[in-house]
Amino acid sequence: MSVSIVSARLPTGDTPVCNVTLEPYVLIKRGETTVTADDIPEEGSPEPGLQLRSRWYRSSIPRGGAVCSVHPDKEASVQCTICLKSKVAVHLSYHCTAECFRSSWQQHREYHRQAHANGQENGLDTPGSKVVSSTMSAGGETWVEVSRSRKYTPASDDVGFVLKYECSICDAAHPYIDLGRPMLAFTSRVRPAPNLPVRNLVPLPLPQGVAKGGPNSRFTVLSYNMLADLYAKGDVYNHCPAWTMAWHYRKRNLLKELLTHRPDIMCLQEVQSDHFSEYLHPELTKAGYMGIYKKKTTEIFTGSQYTIDGCATFFRCERFHLVKKYEVEFNKAAISLADQMTNPHQKKATMNRLLKDNVALIAVLEMAPDPERSSKQLICVANTHIHANPELNDVKLWQVHTLLKGLEKIANSADIPMLVAGDFNSIPGSAAHSLLVKGRVEPQQLESSVDPLGLLRDTKLQHSLPLASAYAALLDHPPTTEQLKRQRARLDPTHREPLFTNLNRDFKATLDYVLYTRDSLAPAGLLELPAEAEVVAKPGDSLPNANWSSDHVCLMAEFQILQHKA
Repeated sequence: MSVSIVSARLPTGDTPVCNVTLEPYVLIKRGETTVTADDIPEEGSPEPGLQLRSRWYRSSIPRGGAVCSVHPDKEASVQCTICLKSKVAVHLSYHCTAECFRSSWQQHREYHRQAHANGQENGLDTPGSKVVSSTMSAGGETWVEVSRSRKYTPASDDVGFVLKYECSICDAAHPYIDLGRPMLAFTSRVRPAPNLPVRNLVPLPLPQGVAKGGPNSRFTVLSYNMLADLYAKGDVYNHCPAWTMAWHYRKRNLLKELLTHRPDIMCLQEVQSDHFSEYLHPELTKAGYMGIYKKKTTEIFTGSQYTIDGCATFFRCERFHLVKKYEVEFNKAAISLADQMTNPHQKKATMNRLLKDNVALIAVLEMAPDPERSSKQLICVANTHIHANPELNDVKLWQVHTLLKGLEKIANSADIPMLVAGDFNSIPGSAAHSLLVKGRVEPQQLESSVDPLGLLRDTKLQHSLPLASAYAALLDHPPTTEQLKRQRARLDPTHREPLFTNLNRDFKATLDYVLYTRDSLAPAGLLELPAEAEVVAKPGDSLPNANWSSDHVCLMAEFQILQHKA
């Protein structure tokens, strides 16, 4: 039976990044059938028969110019001479602009300190390349063998160099004889690993009259739209280098960001169903979390398969356990509303307008036992992703209203602190935002342009939940520290919300919120809001990029369960 390799390519493109594993996709023709490398054991396997022989090589000559250590998608134009004198790894000394160097100085000078403390001769990074002594020459260039596995993770030694992958088929009985012609795949030069955002928790003073409880009376909640891979395509993101948009690259950054913040509760949106089951859930389970998931109600064809995204809520098992879960499908509420209508034309128009597949996921959690607490402590967490179309503000408002009415029912059945978090796709001051933070919608906000079909005209758009936006608490305290002063400057004073949580070329605004019931919880800390200059390399740039792997920035708040002084 004849056997040959048809092709070998890298699914994430030809741009490798330090610490991001490369896994070539190899197609093999065996007789009349075509199989992948997953169907054939690797060389050295105890299984008899055909095996895949893999070799990774690194070029001996660096290629192209230097790359910025802060923005790996940018060419470098500035080099730190202190790094050279301190023997810091050379690739860490490069920056794309003088402003980039200045803005990252606090983190950068840590490299100097560590190099001085460690007395390293070869820089900060521990060489991670699996360098084998053998070399090969081709076309006048020497290539150093670095791995004999199909998967390879570039290390700091590889930065600036090109990698070459060579594969062939061999027989376990005659391992030194290749069956057919070897196949080659080349990468571009390896780029340094990104410097992920450094954001600290800003402590807030508790309201007057509130006793500071023990550590078990506090917890953190994070909300993050992670940009599902099925949406990370097309003209919207054509400003991004292809390698920064590849899920294989982004997933590592996103997971590292989550684990760096290590919140007690995570409310994640735009989580693709296969990425939840195959990556996020297994990885976060290993980190001590339990997760629940609610997918949207209609799958999307991405060109090769049908897929879908949804909301995922994770919580630390040592802090909470799940008591009850509610899944909200706004489509079901839309059908119920339409069924009450007698006019067939109105019914059809209502269905066409409101059926948008969005969902919410509500979890009732019980906190771990606390010696200072005499009774069980429950927390209700609602995680949602509201419809995105900017022309359908009535749909956004109706979905928010529907969610709040459901939460009111839970609140009426139990005295329980509540959190509402997610991507509401509604800017501060909009009708949906007003309903959330004010408990009502002003009449002037319900103009015909907001409610063209009159669906909300007879709806009582108000609720009784004492909700407040967590980041508004920054304006409730005097700026007693420089950190607080900086953070207050990153808030819109009119609507008391961040200046932005979503940033692209044509849009900069806040769409994401973390809300809490102010009669039972108080913000004790907030994750720093980034300035625009910290998110993009220059004005006009947008998210995502090499360092920020979503088009949203995450929000996180620490809450104190209120224990009023006697």
